[in-house]
Amino acid sequence: MRNLSLVKTLTHLKEERKHSEEILLESAGLAFTRGTLAEIAGGPSSGKTSLLLSLLGKLTRAGEVCAVVDSSGGFDPYSAVASGVELENLLWVRCGGDIEKAFMAADYLVQAKGFGAVWLNLNGLPKHKLRMVPKTYWYRYRTRIKETPTIILVTSEEPVTGSASQQAFTLTRERVTWLGQGRHKLLEAFWLNMHSRKEFYGKPFLTKIEFDYEDI
Repeated sequence: MRNLSLVKTLTHLKEERKHSEEILLESAGLAFTRGTLAEIAGGPSSGKTSLLLSLLGKLTRAGEVCAVVDSSGGFDPYSAVASGVELENLLWVRCGGDIEKAFMAADYLVQAKGFGAVWLNLNGLPKHKLRMVPKTYWYRYRTRIKETPTIILVTSEEPVTGSASQQAFTLTRERVTWLGQGRHKLLEAFWLNMHSRKEFYGKPFLTKIEFDYEDI
């Protein structure tokens, strides 16, 4: 990746003000609201990473600077490029499995208030350590990005943000279809179930989304 400049010109700042309050991700039928905290939980191979890379790809291609807090070395630049992410517009923070460094990095990034999205990737960290994270951390992040163009995206194997997140989804893989027989098969498609743990216009909201592997 090239050197990333965090000093924005006046023209760039004026362009940011034109951004809509919602970030639409058409491939998944989702809309994320700027200035909020969103959480996506799910087990391995449930689609979390693909969903986030699609979102980062859309933002970085539009010229927005985004950041990834890579807690346990799970971020793959080659997969990011394949998903359309412009690496010159991406800040990659590698924490080497250190949970304290991950949350400290996220804290600095949300204070900067100049990113389109900050992805706090907690996949791979021990679950018992994540359960010990004070809930006040999440509320502090939520308060600091309020009324900014930044959205914080948290991914983990199980929900961790509690009531601090304005949007919270759980992804589960339902079934997979293969082409061919015997030992040598080709992945054709797989289906994911996405459940919103928050209320939608005053009512519980449940949506089922089918992803083809070529789309994610």
